Amino acid sequence: MADPRVQNLDHFTATQHQKPGSTLRSALDNASAQNYHVCIIGASTAIGKGLATSYAKAGCRALVLASRDLESLNQVAETVRAISPSTDVYVHYCDITSASSVQDLAQFVARALDGRLDVLALNSGYSGPVQLKITDGSPVDDGEWARAFAVNVQGTYHAAHYFVPLLLSSPEGSARAFVVVGSIAGAITRGSIANSKYCISKMAQTRIVEHLGCQYGQEGLFTVAVHPGAVMTETAARSAPEEFKPCKSLSNIPQFHDSEADGRVDLVDDPELCGAFCAWLTRDARSMRWLNGRLVSATWDPEELLSRKEEIVKGDILKYEAKTQYI
Repeated sequence: MADPRVQNLDHFTATQHQKPGSTLRSALDNASAQNYHVCIIGASTAIGKGLATSYAKAGCRALVLASRDLESLNQVAETVRAISPSTDVYVHYCDITSASSVQDLAQFVARALDGRLDVLALNSGYSGPVQLKITDGSPVDDGEWARAFAVNVQGTYHAAHYFVPLLLSSPEGSARAFVVVGSIAGAITRGSIANSKYCISKMAQTRIVEHLGCQYGQEGLFTVAVHPGAVMTETAARSAPEEFKPCKSLSNIPQFHDSEADGRVDLVDDPELCGAFCAWLTRDARSMRWLNGRLVSATWDPEELLSRKEEIVKGDILKYEAKTQYI
């Protein structure tokens, strides 16, 4: 079974990063981003801002920032313009749970960017209060499960439905990358951070990425789910249990790491780590399509990841997909 849980996701590469290392920094400094167009959904949060600033540092030609929080989006836009005055920055409202809102954003992007979109980066996500058991909470009173699936699953479907055609219709030579900020929480079934609705919905989100890779990879789409690391976002500050907040990694959870505990540190992964990793992945997306449909982590060392290409492709790992007799 090609299942990411057996691949020790939290330590897939021996070297781990909390902030962009030399390879990622070099990719940002030297990226050839002329006429490079990017849209980020969920750009008003810490990780979303990190995505925006990373692509700005890479010198992208045009950047569309979208979320429900227009005030925060405008602040991110000002930061981006200060980093890269030559980048055209657009701000647009988007509610990822609304199909019509996502469709409106896609139509705006097509008009504003003259039909060219290199990267759609989807960062919208919802965790909510930790509910460890399926019977916790109330579907009638709190609607937490419905909210998690509306954002993490249905929202990803909306983005794929309306943006994949735009990516595939972009001119020859464009990156055609559909990048989802996912989570290795999708591989967790137990422990103090196994927030059932979040873990299950993030697994389903990763499965959408796998399906996209299978369905559209041959047409030139590059799609990948990227775990951003352990970032002290506003969501983490609100919902993470106290025993998790001192943990940088998942290494103390038996199903990921069977050796002795290797220390506990704060949630200190740089919010820009994920953005830099995504910019590195998509700077030459055609050369990275061997990762199509897979779940990777921004904390992994990029050079070590590249060195494991043959193993990953041959074993078809970093996916939930299982080989069956019916395929």
